This record gives sequence, structure tokens and C-alpha cells, in this order.
Amino acid sequence: MFVTQEKYSTKEVIKITGLELYHLRYYDKLGLFTPSVQSGRYRRKKYSTLDVLVLQTIAALKNKGMPFIRIRKVIELLMEKHGIEKPFHSALDGRHNVRILTDGTESFYLCYNDKEIVEHLKDGGQYMLLDVSDMASDLKDKIRALNVYKRKKNEVRLKKAIS
Repeated sequence: MFVTQEKYSTKEVIKITGLELYHLRYYDKLGLFTPSVQSGRYRRKKYSTLDVLVLQTIAALKNKGMPFIRIRKVIELLMEKHGIEKPFHSALDGRHNVRILTDGTESFYLCYNDKEIVEHLKDGGQYMLLDVSDMASDLKDKIRALNVYKRKKNEVRLKKAIS
């Protein structure tokens, strides 16, 4: 099981996701996404692993050409219908192959296997498929790399302090 309790700074989220600071601020300003953790006196924002996966999902939908108003609808539907934590945690833990299938307007489905996808596609129309499990796997790799980087950085600091 992948540990999802760690919290990430804005700087770390930018490294992990490739998003820019203005993206994070803009998503927050629009009410599209607000980090789940506010810490310290200065209210610095911290992001959970789940937050980072949601941000990656928002960015992927935007990169596929979906307007923010529809992305907000997808995120709201995820929260209302499914509780956003459940499918995203399933993707992070590797328990399910989670995919989002949407026509970008009103139709929105969470699919856990190919059979469900085929069932929805039978009705026809153009759909966008977003593989949350692939993004979760990629995220885990990036987090592991970040942790290795942080560990090496701390080792260098420790060596300098000792010498």
C-alpha cells in the first residue's frame, strides 16, 4: 500500500506535477481546487498525496481541452456521487484500475474495468477517457524520486555540518 499521509509544500507540488505557481493560485481562486491542509502561522498551503492526484487530474482534463467550468462540474460530481477520496485512494493503493469517462458536458462515469467502459460507449457519442490509475502510478514514481532527492540533500547537509 502506498503511504498517502505525507504533506507536500507548494514548491514540491510544482516539482511533482509540472504545474506552475500561477496554476495553483488560479485553481484556488476559481474555487476549482483548494489544498486540504493549511499549516502554520503564515497559513502556508500543504498538499496531501490525494490533493496532488486531483491536481494532476484537473491539469490532464485542461490539457485535453476541457474548459474550467466543465472541469469544476467533473470535480463536483466526483465529490457528490462518489466522494472524491474513495476512487482516488483506490487508484493510489492500486486496488482498482480507475478511469474517468466523460463527454465533457453532462455525462460523467467512473469506470473500474474495461467492461464498464464498453457499456457506456455503446450509446455512442464522443468521450474522453482519463486513466487515473496511470496518473497515480506516475505520481508514486515522482514522489519516490522526490524522497530520494530529499534524503540525499539531507545527507549532504549532514556531512557539511559534521566537517
